[in-house]
Amino acid sequence: MFGKKTYMSTLESRKQALLAESEVNRIELIKDWEALKDEAVRVKKHLRTAGSIASSAAVLATVTSLVLRRRPEHPSAPGENNHAHAKVPWVAAALNGARVAASLFFKVRSMMRERHRMD
Repeated sequence: MFGKKTYMSTLESRKQALLAESEVNRIELIKDWEALKDEAVRVKKHLRTAGSIASSAAVLATVTSLVLRRRPEHPSAPGENNHAHAKVPWVAAALNGARVAASLFFKVRSMMRERHRMD
């Protein structure tokens, strides 16, 4: 009978050790999960900033290309049709750029809202 008690207490102590280890692992998992969620929020914030910068850069490039259109290097003869190389007034170019910028802005905003809804 003495041997049975020792064997049972050994099993009981192993069980208690496993339960304690399980509890420690559970707590560590919760901490890791919280850290992962915090990192995801941080990355999401950086991606939004990068998207905003990319959108602004695209708008700037579009406006710049519209404003800085070049004249042809060799003007055509007076009788030739030169409509393909007609200079766009800067006001019209600015308005076209604003139209493109607004279009890009609304597209990016709708994409961001759609992603936010999915989260």
